[in-house]
Amino acid sequence: MILIGTDNGIYRWFEGAAWPVFHSLQNRSIVDLASPGPGVLVALDRAGHVLESVNNGQDWRTIPLAEGAGSPTALAAWGDSPFILLGTRTQGLARRLVGAPIPVHHDPNAPVQGFAPAWIGRARSLAAGATGLLAPKRGAVRTDPAIAKLAGWTRLGVPSPGKSKQHGVIRALALGAGTSPIWYAAVRGAGLWRSTDLGASWNQCPGLPVDVFAIRTVPERPGSVYVATSDGCWFSNDAGQTWEDRSGGLEQTRYLSTIEVKPGAPDVLLAGAAPRGPHDFASGPFDGLAFSLYESKDGGKAWSLVRRGNPDVFENDMIADLRHDPAAPDNVVLALTSGELWVTPNAGAFWMPLSRQIRAARKLCPVA
Repeated sequence: MILIGTDNGIYRWFEGAAWPVFHSLQNRSIVDLASPGPGVLVALDRAGHVLESVNNGQDWRTIPLAEGAGSPTALAAWGDSPFILLGTRTQGLARRLVGAPIPVHHDPNAPVQGFAPAWIGRARSLAAGATGLLAPKRGAVRTDPAIAKLAGWTRLGVPSPGKSKQHGVIRALALGAGTSPIWYAAVRGAGLWRSTDLGASWNQCPGLPVDVFAIRTVPERPGSVYVATSDGCWFSNDAGQTWEDRSGGLEQTRYLSTIEVKPGAPDVLLAGAAPRGPHDFASGPFDGLAFSLYESKDGGKAWSLVRRGNPDVFENDMIADLRHDPAAPDNVVLALTSGELWVTPNAGAFWMPLSRQIRAARKLCPVA
């Protein structure tokens, strides 16, 4: 199943369905969405509310933000004991256990409530002794645990402590595979950052373009990471320490809005690509855009335009997201910012329109 975050709540699509079905959170504009485990959903809406459900969206609760957390811009959720990782506008990251209790009356001098797993205690101990939130550019950025004051949030480090108001705006988050996973954060205007200590400190990945829009790690190959950037597709096989430009065939369309890796076949990739991005146009956010769907079957070394029922070019629109259905990986959904959805039920042999009636599809979330 694939959940679809839109300007009118969450929809769902599953194998064999003729069109998406409304799921929950009607009239909320969803900008990010994650499902870390069976029945567990976490959403971020345009108003900056973080919402969680532990019964597949039947009931939701709004999670108060940590004091001083800033405006939320991205989220992710992972783990056997699921946790939320929240990225903000200029104030770094915060982490919270899904389902942690929310104190009714909060004493700012009281200890943080609701942390049971040992790894959370480890993460807090990693931060102990930190004296500040900022450090020189490209250096490790330490965290101050004393700032975590509300609703079970733990304040983490701040990637990219730049002077610009745009620097520090976290636009995407991802977790690497393996027993000691690397955390990744894409920061507007400051590239990709990685953490090896559960978010306590961050270092900038070298050699990448300054604008990274999507991050895909590869469960079958720990250490493998793909990123979609304003200047092509880039790949790392050493958990982000070094990077290789893998944009063969994308010479005229190097602006990638998103990228997807097929589960079980990590050399099979899809990407939304265009000659230029939205910031290059003054007339409107999508006027003049020309996005196309590309595929690679060799890990991004060579890309080709997909022309199998779908338009060669999506005019005045943008490919917002691409996702495989984890239960049936040959099923792929493509979402456009206009709300138009396309689907392939046969690994890309042909594509067909799924819906043109949804308001602004922004985020796809695969659900096992």
